[in-house]
Formats: sequence, structure tokens, C-alpha cells
Amino acid sequence: MNDVLARVRALHTLWQRGVADLSAEQANHVEREGVLPIAFTLVHYVRGEDANAIDVLDAKGLLWDEHAPRFGHEGIIPARGSALADAERVRIRDMDAWRAYQSAVFARTERLLASATGELLDRVMFDGQRPPSLKGGFLDAYVPEGPIRRRNAIEAWFFQHGSRHLGELEHARALVGLGGLT
Repeated sequence: MNDVLARVRALHTLWQRGVADLSAEQANHVEREGVLPIAFTLVHYVRGEDANAIDVLDAKGLLWDEHAPRFGHEGIIPARGSALADAERVRIRDMDAWRAYQSAVFARTERLLASATGELLDRVMFDGQRPPSLKGGFLDAYVPEGPIRRRNAIEAWFFQHGSRHLGELEHARALVGLGGLT
């Protein structure tokens, strides 16, 4: 697990860098219809990691519930398959409060990954039955047959998913006049 933890920590470092100088105006900027604001990417990935920590790492409750009133989330909680019109309306009002939430989520994930046991990581998910929602996603492609274990979900939902959306964040930063992350 140390290699996964190292990858996730590095990924988190880039995510933290990606929001360090981001204003609410920049996070909520809509380049044009059909192009999602940075706020979508932030809420989608970080809120997703918050929820996945419960399902995969046995975290106790969503940090979102405590933090969302502070950063002023507007719109849906975007998930795979969200309607584009709904996803375009996601907003964050207070970026300092957002950064506190994001930091809390990342710190918890890293702490839980550092203490994860082989027994926890090897547990089969979904009672061995793949939910239809996985079809066509990275986890389904990564483990095309057989049981999906928590270690597989960690690789897919924390690292690969985070890497994909980090690319969106980096590109979107260019659209609002900010530089890259590396």
C-alpha cells in the first residue's frame, strides 16, 4: 500500500497547488455553454473522495456535512452521469473554506491509507456483484473479470479518478489566466 499512498500523496500535492491561488470568481467562471466551471471539478472529485473514504476505507461520516455550509456550495453534487445543465451550475462561494475542506478530506484519506491493513484492502466489494453503474468506467476496465477488491477501488477511485480530474483542473486554470501545476 505504500506505493499507492505515495501516488495519492503526490496527487494531493498537485490538487492543493491547483487551488492555492484560485479565487471564487475563477472557480465559478463559465468559459461558454457546455464547458464546466472549475467548481464542478472540485466538488465532483473532492466530495467523491470524501464519500469513497467511507465505502472503501471505513471512514466515519462525510466531512462535507460539516464543511459545505462554510464554503457555500450551490447546485448539485455532481456524479458520473449528471446532466450537463445541472453540472454547469455548480458553484463555490468561499475558496478559503473550500481549501480547508479539501485539506481535511486529503489528510483523512492519507491517514486511512497509511493504516489500512491487508485484510481491509483484500475485502471483496459489492457482495461480489458488479453494480451496473460501473459499466464503462475505469474500475470495470481495470478489473474486467472476477471480484473487485477495495485495493482495486482505491487505485481507480482515488488515484486514477483524481489524476483525470487534475488534468481538467490544470486546463481550466489556463482558461482563467492561471498557470500550470508542474
